[in-house]
Amino acid sequence: MIRVSLGNAYPLVALIYLGVLALMLSHAGPARRGRASSIYQHDNSTYGQDEANTEVVFFIILCEGVAQNAQGGKEASAITRQLRQAAVMLKSAAALTSTSLRFLVVADSEDLYHRFTELTSEWPSDYKRRVAFEWHTVWYPSDREAMRLMFRVCATERLFLPQMFPSLDAAIYIDTDLIFMRPPEDLWMEFKKFDEIQVAAMAPCLYHYDTHRNKVPHYGNTGLNAGVMHMNLTRMKKFPGGGWTAANLKAFDTFKKRIKLADQDILNILFHKYPGHLYELGCEWNYRVFQCSAGNKCPAAYDSGISILHGNAMAFISGNAMKLQTVFEVWEQHRLGEPLSLMLSQMEEKLKFVSSHGLPSKCARTAHIDDILTKELKKHVF
Repeated sequence: MIRVSLGNAYPLVALIYLGVLALMLSHAGPARRGRASSIYQHDNSTYGQDEANTEVVFFIILCEGVAQNAQGGKEASAITRQLRQAAVMLKSAAALTSTSLRFLVVADSEDLYHRFTELTSEWPSDYKRRVAFEWHTVWYPSDREAMRLMFRVCATERLFLPQMFPSLDAAIYIDTDLIFMRPPEDLWMEFKKFDEIQVAAMAPCLYHYDTHRNKVPHYGNTGLNAGVMHMNLTRMKKFPGGGWTAANLKAFDTFKKRIKLADQDILNILFHKYPGHLYELGCEWNYRVFQCSAGNKCPAAYDSGISILHGNAMAFISGNAMKLQTVFEVWEQHRLGEPLSLMLSQMEEKLKFVSSHGLPSKCARTAHIDDILTKELKKHVF
């Protein structure tokens, strides 16, 4: 019988272990680096597990000039108006967020991009660190340059974003005339509610598309408003009809003589045909003057308050919708670093002033409108 002492066995065992380990590694392939190519796996098993560290990515589109047949003429397309509203949008987002916000700014000049980023120049450093900006130049296919001037200058640019950002997985397009009333990361988490085929999310329009003014097919009963739009760019590349861009261009070519609202009409036509590919955001994520000018049309806003206030149709500056304009002006006057509770108190007082002094506002006739406008914000202040 051969006897092996334990003292001699340990080197032998270690040598065998190292040999087996090396063999296993040789068949394991290269180590994976970074996150998966798409954060939207079918089971959403890893998305959003650490919400505090989630980077929220937004698309902003800015162009100068006046579009063909622009509603409201030069005033509606004035870049100064857009920048003024964008300043409030950025401020509200930074004030309420606890994560990083990245803005991909598609602009038709570097000068305009710098004017946009300068909106944050006087912010306290703690708030500046919450936002990051990147400039990307406007791009249209050579045979589609005419689409640049539809409705608002560059309004149709979003239809080409998947081509412009081939390595980006997802982002949220937002208009400049928005005010966040809750953290932007809550909006980002709506991505997690997508099923396995949904490529985009928008809120119901609740106005226009179910009237005689509309001449195109539309999604659902009242159509979609495109002021806030989640975009899963990875899935869009495989959209039915040859991909996202091809499907949108086909919708445009088929109905171009009946299209009035450019990209919004095109998106309604598209999701009329492919409704299963859209996730419908709650109306509280895109609350507009038309939703309260004849009573509240958004039950969720009555129950929980609004999450994003959208000042389209120049509701923030026209002087005709003073309930909404008051919210905008109070945010505009707020200085980052000062207590949000102070801003909220001022907002509540000035909203009462609109009613008590009979200032122009159809929404003032809507029951509990002040509570609808402030209820969600209160949750993040106290």
